[in-house]
Amino acid sequence: MAAKPGNHPQRTTSLKEIARITGFSITTVSMVLNGRAEKFNISDGTRDLIFSAARENNYQPNLHARSLRSRTTDILGLMVPTLNNRFFSEMAETFESLARSNQKFALITVTHYDRKEEIDTINYFMSQKVECVFTANPTAFDEVSELCARAGTKQILLDSEPSANQTVTTDNLDAGLVLSRMLLSSMEEAQRSGRAYYVGGMADHKITQHRLTGFKTALAERGLDYSDDQFIQTQFDAESAYREIKKLFRKKRDIGGIFLNSLPPLDGLVRFFPEAPDRCRTVHYGVFDYNPVMTLLDLRVLVIKQNPDAMMRTAYRLFETGRTAEKGIHYIPYEVVTTPAMKLYLAGSSRISGPLGR
Repeated sequence: MAAKPGNHPQRTTSLKEIARITGFSITTVSMVLNGRAEKFNISDGTRDLIFSAARENNYQPNLHARSLRSRTTDILGLMVPTLNNRFFSEMAETFESLARSNQKFALITVTHYDRKEEIDTINYFMSQKVECVFTANPTAFDEVSELCARAGTKQILLDSEPSANQTVTTDNLDAGLVLSRMLLSSMEEAQRSGRAYYVGGMADHKITQHRLTGFKTALAERGLDYSDDQFIQTQFDAESAYREIKKLFRKKRDIGGIFLNSLPPLDGLVRFFPEAPDRCRTVHYGVFDYNPVMTLLDLRVLVIKQNPDAMMRTAYRLFETGRTAEKGIHYIPYEVVTTPAMKLYLAGSSRISGPLGR
């Protein structure tokens, strides 16, 4: 039976055809597409050209044959601390899409920022003989990397501090400094008295440490003192953040600004807002990471918007081109967002009616 117009199946290209298109030998093409380019010192330019030709011409490998030859399972593992945070859920969706388009099976686990769960997850990945482990924001940083190295399993870190492995992340210290400077500037412009507080994360959490360093540096630049009571630690969930934010507003009468370390503290603030709306509106906020709902808030908010999609795509590209054994840090650009309420305020508070005009 003839195929209906518009329903023609995509033509699958062979290794021989990719070799003809690129001008490289079948052997070279095979080594690149089977992830062995690094072992045979094939240049980045050659790898990129071959992968580009394979994608454009719908090259589909014979997975069964490849598994028999390479003794791999075509399974990739992604370990994330949570999927309740939009940042990590977007990352996970991109990972699953990339793996599926590359004829790989995506194994995704959630570890709730628990060191034991992270170690158990890595051991489970090892038992499944995953080709590469993508670890996002691990708390058991050293243990996880050691387990992967001991098993000889490829590892790429995301949203993490630099390591001996390939690491793809936001420059958290720089972004924390930029956000803190903006927060303090908005307070100064508004002649807002009081101190700035840092809410969210734990003292032993690496990413929190980098962002907090940026916060402290911004204070020091303005000749402002920092004391330990300005760092309000919370677990990485909205309930914990809500409780601590409620305590902060009850105990402190000098709150001029709040740096929210991630989206869970923002969720905690939103939960607390109905209990003290007028007081919440007098405070300036800097939020590390973006959720579209914040543009609807009647609050003065500045935001660091990370790019989890680009982060995951860069990490996957490192795996795909066989560069996992190299040491490298890849900083993904971030964006600064000002919410409508803050824009309106900065444009001229005298023209604003209601609480924002105070």
